[in-house]
Amino acid sequence: MTVEFDAVTVTLGGRDVVRDASLTVEPGTVVGLVGPNGSGKSSLLRTLYRAVKPRRGTVHLDGRDVLSLSGRQAARSVAVMLQDPPTDFDLTVAETVALGRAPHHASFGRDTAEDLRIVDEAMLRAEIADLGDRMVATLSGGQRQRVMLARALAQESPILVLDEPSNHLDIAHQHELMSTVRGLGRTVIAALHDLNLAAQYCDHVVVLAEGRIIASGPPVEVLTPGLIRTTFAVDVRVLGEPSDPVYAFRPFAAHSAPEPPAAPSRTDPSTEGTTRSCATSS
Repeated sequence: MTVEFDAVTVTLGGRDVVRDASLTVEPGTVVGLVGPNGSGKSSLLRTLYRAVKPRRGTVHLDGRDVLSLSGRQAARSVAVMLQDPPTDFDLTVAETVALGRAPHHASFGRDTAEDLRIVDEAMLRAEIADLGDRMVATLSGGQRQRVMLARALAQESPILVLDEPSNHLDIAHQHELMSTVRGLGRTVIAALHDLNLAAQYCDHVVVLAEGRIIASGPPVEVLTPGLIRTTFAVDVRVLGEPSDPVYAFRPFAAHSAPEPPAAPSRTDPSTEGTTRSCATSS
């Protein structure tokens, strides 16, 4: 299922937090949205799963405006794992993961044997099979994050949206989560803070700054030291092989901080926020 953001602008609190963002994501591609805090990553994602309505522009799934879909159709198409798992679930882990099957049922439909198999498999993949009888409210933040991943996997939607999925996870589980979602064969769009995770697991990265898409392409081509310095205001050393970089960061001294990134040039298609960026399957 192809995802297309077409000149999307999002206005919140009287301010444009996303500005004329255009992006096409091909089926089966893992795309990372990166950028400083407040750059518009999460707001752009929210237009895809209909938590926010664009002030201007449209989001399409296989050519259909997401706002034209029913709630059930949208949930069957897009599963979401949010950055802050809820803490007030009065449900067990197994019951919470089973909620992912709801879009596939008629109202008040009961879980079938196939539903239960899918739920069990999702819990295994998220490494929470031993937590099925625990109440979600009693879990640590990292455990709740993995419960939300399992629920999204159980939903079996062709598109998986991850908003800061590594929140609350230790290093090992961050890599396990990204390795798991990369191996699903689904379209994955993730807002990420960790550039090393983006470089290692994404086919394509999209860099946002001040609500605009300023760069887009394969990680090794986009995440250059110059772009990282100007966009994230940190010094960076690139370690490892050029085809498999590892980034090491440290803050700039106050007197050597770079100028903030300039607004995209209207004449340079490689940095134009309204220019379509096509992610190709690996």
